[in-house]
Amino acid sequence: MKIGLVGEAPNDTQSIKNLLEKRYLANEFIFVSMLQIINGSNLDSQKTKRLLRIEFETQKPDILIFIRDLDSTLPNKEKLYARKNYFTSSNRVVDKKGIPLLHIYEIEALILTDVDVFNSKYGANLKEIENVMTITEPKEYLKKASRKYSESHNADIFELIDFDKTLNCEYFKRFIKNFDKRIASQS
Repeated sequence: MKIGLVGEAPNDTQSIKNLLEKRYLANEFIFVSMLQIINGSNLDSQKTKRLLRIEFETQKPDILIFIRDLDSTLPNKEKLYARKNYFTSSNRVVDKKGIPLLHIYEIEALILTDVDVFNSKYGANLKEIENVMTITEPKEYLKKASRKYSESHNADIFELIDFDKTLNCEYFKRFIKNFDKRIASQS
């Protein structure tokens, strides 16, 4: 099964690819990054949607994962509404084969689910966080814990973090449940 990944930055899609490949094995799933030249808010433009349609027709993924940051903790109805609009309009472009992965607050929240990896890599001393969704600006939180950390390292960190620990993050756990249902319905 071919899974397309559309995100705010190539580093984000590579990070999620590295994480998902731990659970969804290569002999059954192929993850492909799409719209590699598009960043952040450009995802919302009509030009990007036209490019997405072209790439969708070329790549022919069975499922697309739309990866975005909420850039807020919950509840923030205004931001949720904006991301829902993005997903709905983008999903129409790909014949409703999409599924959203909305990070709360940012993708770096998933790194916080396995702080041992971060601590080991950067010599930091972060404590486990019960609910990583409550951390505002997790990227800055990590940078404060270690000046050596950069978001450009995320793809490498996602290769190391424990997939099962990421399921302690409620939004990611819900995403995996929905993703598994979608895979089952495609089979």
